[in-house]
Amino acid sequence: MKIIVSIQSAALAILLAIGGLLPSVSGAAESVGRVLFAIGDAKLAGGNAIKKGDTISVGQTVTTGTNGHVHIRFVDEAFVSVRPNSSLTVEQYAYDAKDPANNKVRFNLTQGVARLITGKAGQAAKENFRLNTPVAAIGIRGTDFLVQAKSALTRVAVQQGAIVISPFSESCARAALGSCGDTNARELVGSLSGIYLEVKGTSAPTLVTPPNGRLPFELPRPEEPKVNVGGDTAKTAGLPEGMSGSTNLMWGRWSGRATAPAGYETVGHNDALVLFRTIETGSLPTTGFVLFQLQESEAYGRHNSGVYEPASVSAGSFSVNFDKMKYATNFVWEFDGRDYFMHSKGSIKDNGRMAADRSESNVALSGALNSNGQEAAYIYFKNINNDLKAYGILRWER
Repeated sequence: MKIIVSIQSAALAILLAIGGLLPSVSGAAESVGRVLFAIGDAKLAGGNAIKKGDTISVGQTVTTGTNGHVHIRFVDEAFVSVRPNSSLTVEQYAYDAKDPANNKVRFNLTQGVARLITGKAGQAAKENFRLNTPVAAIGIRGTDFLVQAKSALTRVAVQQGAIVISPFSESCARAALGSCGDTNARELVGSLSGIYLEVKGTSAPTLVTPPNGRLPFELPRPEEPKVNVGGDTAKTAGLPEGMSGSTNLMWGRWSGRATAPAGYETVGHNDALVLFRTIETGSLPTTGFVLFQLQESEAYGRHNSGVYEPASVSAGSFSVNFDKMKYATNFVWEFDGRDYFMHSKGSIKDNGRMAADRSESNVALSGALNSNGQEAAYIYFKNINNDLKAYGILRWER
């Protein structure tokens, strides 16, 4: 597979055509991405509204209003989320599977917030990936990161991998690719959760720990994938990719026969996700009715094409009657502009595992409470119709 598109190459082609050296030139740039999800006020520069299935080409700018949100999957399986009140331009996108030296990716976030999960182009040629903001250049180390851009301020947080950020200067040019290696460059790795790097004007990056522990943006939002599950259907044994969740209950992408990490056991899986629970001693409550609060959700829809696309969850409820060791849960699964009501009732075993009652459930569900009953999580699956399947996971706390 070879896809090489850039603003510079398109301009060269036009000049050659004008000079008569080429017989013709197509008026449309080659597509490098496809819109997976679009809601609210979301447009391309020029005023055309964005909808699911639209293609994205080099040179195009995605803009969102106060309620706009766009997800884009690129040709190399990279994922980009453009959040409300944002503007992101695809300045350059070249992917060559056979020769990584030809991979060149550059975005420009002029305002707002965007999340980026690098794809095969950035993974194979990290030195040729760049995201610019009004004041800073961001390079990667193979990464899932978020950026907030204002006219004189840039903030970046990392979920997985690492980034390098530098303010623009004589030694850090806006037109370059990759990270800048000057003295003002600073690296941030994903293991440093709850903090971010900040660049103000031309000042060197500073590390910020919010006093309330909250980042200036959600990481990630509920409707966004927690892992880059793209269209790659390859199965690999071992630990699932992109672990998420809490210390007691964590999950990742199912890999065919995922092995639980040391100190954990598998308490649920389907062909998309796997759920692990810590192996620890403890006892569940034996009395009381508890209404849990939703903490995290991850949701996908999958058509027969095999590609997982982001979905979202709302209006969730999860309760446990410890006197009878029974649970009840429901939520709304939202995909492609439609809502689907999901519900399940069943029992809680002595070991904390959930057993659904099929006669009172319209969704396949497997999960567990942690050892002291303070936390719960479950994976679900449902055949919506012959062409659509629903997947996801929800984590709850008392």
